[in-house]
Amino acid sequence: MDISKPFTPGKVTLLTILLSSMVILMGAAAVAPALQPIKQHFGESEFMTSLIVSLPSLSVAVTGFGVGYLADRLGKVKVFFLAMVIFTASGAASFFLESFPLILLCRFILGIGIAGISLTITALIGEYYAGLQRAKVIGYQAAAIGVGTLVLETLGGSLADVGWNYPFLIYLIGIPILVFGLISVRDPARIQRDQSQSMPMQDKPADDGGKRKIAFCYAMVFSEMFLMFTVPMNFSYYITEMDQPYVMMGILLGLMGVAQAVFSILYTRRATKLSDITAFAIAFLMMGVSLVMLYIPYLPLTFVSMIVMGCSLGLLMPTVIARLSMLSTVQTSGKIMGGYSVFLNLSNFITTLIFTPVLAVMGSYCNSYLAMGVLGLIIAVAIFVTGMRKSAASATAARPVSLPDDLSGSPSMYRSVLVATDGSENSDFAVRNAVNIAKKNGAPLTVLFVIDPDKMSGLAGALDTSENISEAARQLSSEAFARAEEMGRQAGISLSTKIVQGHPADKIAEESANHDLCVCGSLGRTNAKRAVIGSVAEKVVRSAYCPVLVCRKNQE
Repeated sequence: MDISKPFTPGKVTLLTILLSSMVILMGAAAVAPALQPIKQHFGESEFMTSLIVSLPSLSVAVTGFGVGYLADRLGKVKVFFLAMVIFTASGAASFFLESFPLILLCRFILGIGIAGISLTITALIGEYYAGLQRAKVIGYQAAAIGVGTLVLETLGGSLADVGWNYPFLIYLIGIPILVFGLISVRDPARIQRDQSQSMPMQDKPADDGGKRKIAFCYAMVFSEMFLMFTVPMNFSYYITEMDQPYVMMGILLGLMGVAQAVFSILYTRRATKLSDITAFAIAFLMMGVSLVMLYIPYLPLTFVSMIVMGCSLGLLMPTVIARLSMLSTVQTSGKIMGGYSVFLNLSNFITTLIFTPVLAVMGSYCNSYLAMGVLGLIIAVAIFVTGMRKSAASATAARPVSLPDDLSGSPSMYRSVLVATDGSENSDFAVRNAVNIAKKNGAPLTVLFVIDPDKMSGLAGALDTSENISEAARQLSSEAFARAEEMGRQAGISLSTKIVQGHPADKIAEESANHDLCVCGSLGRTNAKRAVIGSVAEKVVRSAYCPVLVCRKNQE
């Protein structure tokens, strides 16, 4: 194949991306089931043996920014191939080594390969695919990461039962990935796409929270992964105490990965989302409960623990990624997401340093997991209390002043009308009502479309960007805006459109501060009738700064 010719990413390209994604999160931990046999073979301490898993993560944290700079200079495709060669060679080399220091050196080099794969695959997704297609591929990548956890950990556990060094053969998976890549992966500059697919990234973040919110997101992902990594790094010893084969560790960790992927996909497809604070609190609550369950070394309970832990990750990771994407711009997205990757991987190494003294104090793995679980519950309570204080502060805060409160001199009841649309039939009905109200009052009408970034986010390694969210929002809103503009033209009113990112109910309520009336539909795109508290319409009614008109078409 002539690499100078234009090309279109095909099915083999997608397969290469998904296979590469499988090794991003658990590539370093693929040999975790063999830690106990390695310790016995070399006679090293548990701390030194745990470096087999944690050292690659430290390498990613240390070299990640440098590898990213190299990818920008040499080209992402070249660095991808180089990183895959490093990953395969350094990973499989330990199978032949009898020197523990040399194995540790290979593990550090392995981290450089993982950093290169993670950075380049994420970037190539952003450059190969556009709009909703890109969002779909990110969803596939999220599932691939979960499947990768299942495959790598189960295979690692099976090979650990054969011998201490056999799990290192897992890294030979890089050979078929390289072959597929040579066939299907090309420089993104070779892609020819319609100009309508190009959409500039936003120059202003959708969330103006600044460095404090970014730091809070980093703290959340660091704390969550710190607690989670206590499991794969020590599970071989825990499983041994339960008189289970090493393959059982692979199955349990694989179950956690599948639960993470499934929960994340199901949650991000929900019409309504939890607030960030609530999502973080629940995620740490589930993480704490899952670790407390490990206090009782009973296999069925351990299965439940891994499912709960996977659900915790599936809730927290998309929430963090979505929030960071809203805090990013074209100038800052690389730096912000790079920081995310650093804290994600640094937590693994810190776990190695902290868990060993905890184990010495607690006396057993069961007691140590109990202590870690209690820590997770304490973090959950702290987040919940923080959220309650913020809610109380918001409830007592004064309404933003954008319009005078004295309406006695106004010629009409409503001088500015806001209507929210998601393109559904019911929201079109709300727009029609809003147009009529605006016409009768001689008021300008603002048509608002809210894109929920949670729906566009994947898991660790599948980093979404402001560009993707912005482009998807424009595609989704274009038809709804066209219909609204036609209604406004026929009615002869002043109509403007606006796209914002965030949780729909929160953003609609926030925008209502600038208007005298807010109009919204009672049903969304799914037409699922909801009478319970928590629907977007109900939240808007409770938190809007102006009167709200909720419209339902064909009421029974």
